[in-house]
Amino acid sequence: MAQRIVKTTYLLGLLFLTAAFVYFFASNWPELGRLTKVSIAAGFMVLFYVMSATVFRYHLLSRWLFIFGAITFGICVALIGQVYNSHADSFLLFFVWLIPTSIFAWLARDRFLVVFSLGLLQLTFWFYYFPSSYHIERGEWTSFFILLLFVIINGIVASFSRPSLLSILAYMAMHSWLFVIFIQGISFEQFRFWPYVYTILFVLFLLYVKKQPYFICTVLFTGMFGIIQYFRFVEQYFGGNGYIFGLVLAVIIVYIGIYGLRWMKKRSNGKVEKFFIVAFQIIVTVVASMIAVGSSMQLLSFWFDAFSPYVLLSICILLFVTPALLWKRQNDVVRYTLLAIGYILGAFSVTEVSLIVMSAYVAVLFLISWRMPAGVRTMTNIAASIYVAMMMLDEWSDIRLTLLTVFVFYSVIYWFAKHMYERFVFLVFSFTSLLLLTSADIFSIDWMYVGWNIAFLCAASFVLLFRTNEYERSIAWVYMCLFLILKYYEWIWDLLHKSFTLAIVGLCLFTFATFVQKRKAISFSVREQKWLPLLVVITLQVVFIAYVTFDKERHIRHGEQIKLQLEPIDPRSLIQGDYVRLQYDISTIEGVDEWGKVQVILRKDDTGVHRFVGIYSVNGKKRNPHLYRESDVLVNGNIYGNTIIYGIETYFVPEKTGLNIQQRARFAYVRVSQSGDALLEKIVEQ
Repeated sequence: MAQRIVKTTYLLGLLFLTAAFVYFFASNWPELGRLTKVSIAAGFMVLFYVMSATVFRYHLLSRWLFIFGAITFGICVALIGQVYNSHADSFLLFFVWLIPTSIFAWLARDRFLVVFSLGLLQLTFWFYYFPSSYHIERGEWTSFFILLLFVIINGIVASFSRPSLLSILAYMAMHSWLFVIFIQGISFEQFRFWPYVYTILFVLFLLYVKKQPYFICTVLFTGMFGIIQYFRFVEQYFGGNGYIFGLVLAVIIVYIGIYGLRWMKKRSNGKVEKFFIVAFQIIVTVVASMIAVGSSMQLLSFWFDAFSPYVLLSICILLFVTPALLWKRQNDVVRYTLLAIGYILGAFSVTEVSLIVMSAYVAVLFLISWRMPAGVRTMTNIAASIYVAMMMLDEWSDIRLTLLTVFVFYSVIYWFAKHMYERFVFLVFSFTSLLLLTSADIFSIDWMYVGWNIAFLCAASFVLLFRTNEYERSIAWVYMCLFLILKYYEWIWDLLHKSFTLAIVGLCLFTFATFVQKRKAISFSVREQKWLPLLVVITLQVVFIAYVTFDKERHIRHGEQIKLQLEPIDPRSLIQGDYVRLQYDISTIEGVDEWGKVQVILRKDDTGVHRFVGIYSVNGKKRNPHLYRESDVLVNGNIYGNTIIYGIETYFVPEKTGLNIQQRARFAYVRVSQSGDALLEKIVEQ
């Protein structure tokens, strides 16, 4: 017990210190200069590595300090982008971060770094295709092959890392990018052939992928694809009455699920397999019920101009809920699907039916289901809580009271539930409602706001410190991280103040864990690490940070200064803080459709602003060299159709100053090196 508490307290302290570190640099404190900021971040990175290899070499913290050092390298790279105004959340940031982290994961055989590396790979892909600081109009086939490349890379990772957690996650990532291709296609009317190819791929995966984690993942994405395609197909070819086929399709899916479950149960011989059986059952129920509910509502709206909510509630109770609750000989898939349909349809009439009638219905549901099987009880309690929340919001419009009521309801069920899966579900819902409660009022900080945040930290810490089930503890860790992410994006409390608060809490936890460990004479078994190959990578990290910083400083001091006209907007970066997103008058070139590396000619006008004259070269081939004059400036960029990205589209600002800068800024001063690379120096009103 004491050993687990000490270990968890150490990790909590490190988690808070990590968050404090990110918050501090994201706040972009103007009192610190460029070199000071980078030096502090790089110094902490080296300190964590040194402490991991020396002071804490045979301590539990050795591994986590090393991981913290790997994370800090990414913060250093992001910080360089911030102080020198490089792209916000650039794919290059995550790609550079990925390289040493994946090498560390391979050398140290560390599961956390392996999963973290895969996450960085997905962020690299995401921000390459969906950049946050600029917009690119890609051609249809260019878009398709880029997304397909992401799919192939994840498929290769999944294939060569079997069997492992990395393989399962990479397989899920592969299917996620396949699904992105599908969504992109239907959103922008591209890849019209893809739904047919996608269907064939699903059939092949379902036939040849036998291991249950991969099979369940395939079924999940097949279900999402099927739901979307069904509604698109009916809407396009049949209209209102065509939704009658949805009810038939739901029945077919249920019976396919029944036979699928029988096949899986014959192969099941352990807890892991049972978990995936439950997952398969949930997916089948959700897909069938969504299609049935959507079809039913579409049919009702098509057949009737208006229908009584009491009639709808009666249909739900008589045709779906009552048979599912009382007919115990039904197959589980049939039973759960009927319940899901009844409860979802019932939600459409909650606020239209008398409060007394609805309250009585909820009370009866709760009492009847209490002695039902765990799955039925879980679904019924979730439905009851949603109904109560909808009634409370409709009656009093108090979101805090509603979330508190739901949290207490879920917590009581979690505490008294005996079934393992039921406990997991209501622990998740408890944390979700309490997490939402911590930010229910985003416009002011009062004693209730402080109280809910403290309550969340206490609840999560209780599960981490005193619950023995590893799955419950994992859920608490996930929600602790989500809490810190939510606080990062919460505007009512300054990042700098959050940083100091989290740092103090982290240091207190660290001190407490050290005290208890010494007092109880607790020791931990630590795997010996070979530091020589790791030291080579760490040295390269330090050299990279030093070189990039030196190159940026030389650029900003010796580059030729030019003035450009701009149009700003204002978001927040993932880990770099607030920034103003810039659109220059030289960013869009009319009548041009080129792709690749480009050099443009800029010439100063009578007002001192540099204007676009023409394209000097594309991919190294000169286009209009005769336009160039000795006093002109050549600037490098990447051209996508008629849009040019110069790498100066973001300007990082101290927290909460972006709106003011957005309203006032009209021009940007840019330093251009002899090679043509641009570096944003400042933005001004005139």
